[in-house]
Amino acid sequence: MNQRYQFRRIALGFALATAIPAYALAQQATEEAAVTSTAHELKREESTLTATVVSVDQENREVVLKGPKGNEETVKAGPEIKNLDQLHAGDIVTAKYERAVALELLPADSAEAGMEYQNGMKTAEKGATPGGTADQSVSVTSKLTAVDLKNHTVTLTGADGKSRVIEVKDPKRQAKMKELKVGQMVRITYVEALAISVTKGKAKK
Repeated sequence: MNQRYQFRRIALGFALATAIPAYALAQQATEEAAVTSTAHELKREESTLTATVVSVDQENREVVLKGPKGNEETVKAGPEIKNLDQLHAGDIVTAKYERAVALELLPADSAEAGMEYQNGMKTAEKGATPGGTADQSVSVTSKLTAVDLKNHTVTLTGADGKSRVIEVKDPKRQAKMKELKVGQMVRITYVEALAISVTKGKAKK
């Protein structure tokens, strides 16, 4: 929870005054979550939030946003934001957040156990319409070292040599456990992405 919250805060502050349309998020997250055509998507969540700009402190680079329930939050805009001068009170900020988890079975010895982390943020040239995207993905590869069909559990061993027993609760996945083979590599990829767009509003007088 803390890592995800930090990601969303950083992405929001970074993207407030950049220029990538919000529709790009869904395509980007889908392509990254799939990993390969053999991967199986386990879970996907999507949410869209809107907030109104209450005030913009250009000198201190602070933006106050009001959520749909009236709650306000101050976001610090870092020096990498080029278009803060285009953001004004009354503007509507729309944030679309998406995350997905995919699982992939690989042949024995076809990959090494370990973790890979990637992230990225996109910005536009100075003077562009406010908006932006940010994404990150984490892939964890482990070796399948035991399959217990009676108790519906699998044992995964990571690069650290530690084994973790996972219970398979879904009846449909339990039925497919007999297809698993000890020695196979299991790669789980977690992807989350955030896209922000700004609709110009009427400035308060």
